[in-house]
Amino acid sequence: MDMQLELLPYHYYNTLGFDVELIDYINLVDDSIVLDKIKPLFKEGGRPPKDARTYFRMHYLSPEITSFRQLCNQLVDPKNHAWRNFIGTPNIKDVPVHSSLSHFRKAVTPELFYEILFDLIRQALKLDAFLQTTLAGIDSRPVYAHVNGYKKKRCRCENKENCECEKTYSDPDAKVGVQRNKANQNKFFIGYRKHAIVCPTPSGPIVLLSIILPPDTSDVNVLLPLLEKLKEMGDLKVEYLSADLGYFSAEHQEASLVEHDVALVTDFKKNTTIPEACSPEGKPECEAGHELIWDGFDRETYTSWFNGDESKCIPCPLQATCDKQFSFSFKENPFFYGPVPQGSEPQNQMLHFRKQVELAFAHESNQLDSIMRHKKVPVRTTERVQSFFIMRDLFRLIERMIKHARDTILPNDHVEKITKIQQIQIEL
Repeated sequence: MDMQLELLPYHYYNTLGFDVELIDYINLVDDSIVLDKIKPLFKEGGRPPKDARTYFRMHYLSPEITSFRQLCNQLVDPKNHAWRNFIGTPNIKDVPVHSSLSHFRKAVTPELFYEILFDLIRQALKLDAFLQTTLAGIDSRPVYAHVNGYKKKRCRCENKENCECEKTYSDPDAKVGVQRNKANQNKFFIGYRKHAIVCPTPSGPIVLLSIILPPDTSDVNVLLPLLEKLKEMGDLKVEYLSADLGYFSAEHQEASLVEHDVALVTDFKKNTTIPEACSPEGKPECEAGHELIWDGFDRETYTSWFNGDESKCIPCPLQATCDKQFSFSFKENPFFYGPVPQGSEPQNQMLHFRKQVELAFAHESNQLDSIMRHKKVPVRTTERVQSFFIMRDLFRLIERMIKHARDTILPNDHVEKITKIQQIQIEL
């Protein structure tokens, strides 16, 4: 058995049906945090509860299935023994019913899912050159609710025509929102808005964490709550946060740097009042009108330093009285005197990354389109939608972790070896 990998015992490959995805999950991902966080929810005594990791791993398999009901139907299929072994229920009779998955998502609060997500992010940070957290992006996207028909009164009053109960959609928390004008899309939608912080990885941007809020919530009002949630992780340090003009606010930019030590990088609006010391492009100038060269930012005093251009200082008539070094207070104008100067090459690169944030949203949206149809989220109410997307974020993180480990840690012929072992087993 010289072909046998040293990662797991040989029987484990056979138990998991030689499925590379399942094998790499067991080998590379530690999901014991799920049991630690969810087990205290069950009361002592009575019938022993199922392992919480069973439900968690069932959700990990669900993106490949069109519904949770179909997932359970496939799990009880005798030929899918590898999936049953993966979730920890080798016996067909022990496979949970689809309603238990709904109960699982209802019992486990979003805060517990956040703690599970943070633990997996800490595991991801241990992988070399995986999460590049120095620069991150922030943006939002619409989430289409699973609603049927128009608003109507859903109360139990005998006379619904005269009662004062509010009309709601089939998802009571869903509201009407406005989205960007794009081809083949309506201006308005019914649902929520997902606000997320996205981090670059070698295989593309990935959502670190997100918050689900009503669609009429402005982007800038979600900035500080997201940074507060990011601070709960502790081990993760984001220095620069690239954003679009939806987050353009002097008050929030100052609070982001002073309170959270995160520099918010945005462009500025056309109607913004530009300081007298800056050019129309927002670049600081000296009294003679020459563009200054940025020399750094002092985070202790929140001061941005600039030097004069020597090639222009020598023939300048104000050379004798010029200090050739200039300081500007960040708190005086956060838009133009921040850690990243307007119009600089670092700012251009950061704003370019912000456009790539939409790639992460597009991948997630397309997955809902191909699996759940019409890009509608399959659960209702804000809390459940929040839990659903936290799980989607952490499962996508697991997939990227496994892919990165294959590219950097595991042997190049890792997949081929498992396939070859499977062929040998079939021949035997």
